[in-house]
Amino acid sequence: MKAQDFVRATAVYHNELSPAAWTGTEMRPEVRIRLIEIAQLFVEYLDVQGFEVYDVVLAGSLVNYNWTKFSDFDLHVVTDYRDLQCDDLAEAFYRAKKTIWNEQHDITIYGHEVELYVEDVNEPPVSAGMYSILKDQWIKEPVKETPSIDRSAINAKVTDLIKQIRSADSAEDLLRLRDKLRKMRRTGLDRHGEFGVDNLSFKVLRNLGYLDQMNDTVLNQQDQDLSLD
Repeated sequence: MKAQDFVRATAVYHNELSPAAWTGTEMRPEVRIRLIEIAQLFVEYLDVQGFEVYDVVLAGSLVNYNWTKFSDFDLHVVTDYRDLQCDDLAEAFYRAKKTIWNEQHDITIYGHEVELYVEDVNEPPVSAGMYSILKDQWIKEPVKETPSIDRSAINAKVTDLIKQIRSADSAEDLLRLRDKLRKMRRTGLDRHGEFGVDNLSFKVLRNLGYLDQMNDTVLNQQDQDLSLD
């Protein structure tokens, strides 16, 4: 499928929130209960002594009107990174733990995967909508307003990034490109929000499977380099 077709699928906008999670603007009770159960199991898996849960928050497109069939339940367990008493390692530790969890589990709710994150209470995510699962109330209710989306810029950026991915000839090149994409998305969200060119380009690449391909290629290359025949 061409990238521009995925742009169309990625940048949709609805008049209602996803029926997989909502009845109007009220969260479906069975969905909320299941998300709490998943979060509890995730906290047990983290196995961090004295881990304090400030909140469990749902963010991303499933709490906004731009949900698609690719949307995940982005479930954020909120804590204070400073509690680990190693601020420089906390982000890397929690990112590694959530990556292992998400790779080992395949939990879906009404066809949408559940992705777990550990969120620092001092750095909330950039999201047009946020819902507290624990308190069963909106933290930030999304505003229904059809966004302006620069499709031509997204298609151009995606095309260029795909060329860079395909031309990378080493694991080191792919690692640098992966870091570049992460920074691009983070900066784009801060400056232009969820509907900016950078964020939507990142999501198109993810939906096309390029991010998973990059990770698999890096791991396979590292395994080959470290093996002895």
